Amino acid sequence: MGEKIIYYAMPILKLLLFVVLCIFCFLPTTIITQFSFIQQIENPLLADLIVELGLCLAVIGALLMVFQLLKKYSLHDVFIIQDNLISGFLKGGLIGLCLLSICVAFTMLNGNVLFSAGNVSVVAFLGYLVFFILVAIFEELLFRTFPLLVFAERYHMTIAIFLSSVLFGLAHLGNDGFTWLAMLNITLAGILFSIFTLQKWNISWAIGIHFGWNFTQGTIFGYQVSGGKSVGILIAKPIGETYLSGGVFGVEGSIFCTAILLIAILFLVIKYKIEPVQEILLQESDEETRI
Repeated sequence: MGEKIIYYAMPILKLLLFVVLCIFCFLPTTIITQFSFIQQIENPLLADLIVELGLCLAVIGALLMVFQLLKKYSLHDVFIIQDNLISGFLKGGLIGLCLLSICVAFTMLNGNVLFSAGNVSVVAFLGYLVFFILVAIFEELLFRTFPLLVFAERYHMTIAIFLSSVLFGLAHLGNDGFTWLAMLNITLAGILFSIFTLQKWNISWAIGIHFGWNFTQGTIFGYQVSGGKSVGILIAKPIGETYLSGGVFGVEGSIFCTAILLIAILFLVIKYKIEPVQEILLQESDEETRI
């Protein structure tokens, strides 16, 4: 009985180790944000870029420290591989753009948003492009690498995907305009990202979808992105009930987004098979032994 408890508790303990290492690696970025030169930067986008870059480096540092402490893991094990890196990102970006655009189309057809012309410069456009790439890299490395793997190692695939996605949703708890519908949608987005990561065994797809989703929502349509302000080609003004328009949180806080994400998830589950992580890791271990 005791061995069984330890067996199923091990992913939680490994996750806690990763969290501690992340907090340790986040400290330099946290300290830097207190420096006067950061606080005095007049362009908030530039300051955000510096902070987001620091967060990306921090989570990479935490992963490398995990690999040193737990020798059995590597970049390949946590879905970070070089094969199809660019193509996976670009294809994922297109998927994210299409999914978000469909959500916006339904919101617009239902009369829950009014668009006006924005005033975004080329420099700001490119700046937000880089910013949302960094956001996608940071959040996907944080939630869809080591945490997803350690859950999938010991638990049923459905439970592993659900747990990592709920953590992803809870991470947005303090964002402006947060609602429980927004929590549901962020969790569903996490499930979508997790399924792609496990199916492709390559996190570049999830990073691309995440980027395409955020960039389209904020920089193209001018919505707030998960409650965060952005400057876009258009300016979106939500109209009507929050559960329809998304309100301050952005279109991803609407019930239309819920429907689109559910359809996308069901399509992937029905059409593609996810091979159990345990079997993949066992096959790789057998191949290494033979070599």
